[in-house]
Amino acid sequence: MKDALKSKARLIDELTQLRKRIAQLESKLKNPESGNEDPAEKNPSRRENRRDLRANIEFITDFDIVEARGINISEGGISFELYEELPFELRFDLEGRLHHYRANLVWVKRIPEGGFRFGLMFVKNPSSEILF
Repeated sequence: MKDALKSKARLIDELTQLRKRIAQLESKLKNPESGNEDPAEKNPSRRENRRDLRANIEFITDFDIVEARGINISEGGISFELYEELPFELRFDLEGRLHHYRANLVWVKRIPEGGFRFGLMFVKNPSSEILF
């Protein structure tokens, strides 16, 4: 949504969030070893029970145009922030059963092996099957 269409309260909230993010990034610059782990690993109380999953997953995107706010740019890349959910549909086979979920992207990090690790939060749906 364009800034001109946002309420004063929303703009103030976004400014507050941006200031917090700047403080986090400044802290990361002072301590480059931090910030390389899954956000749930930083705060174990947030982490729910997990079990290993070794399955091929189909990511089905349903977004067309997503507006983002640019943070910075260089010859090597660009940084931006989104202020809306980035939804996916997920399908995978687990123990002989096809599972289908809707989820929103909550974090991404590059892994040493050259790929990426994604964290998606399932969207609560009364008709969804329970995996755990």
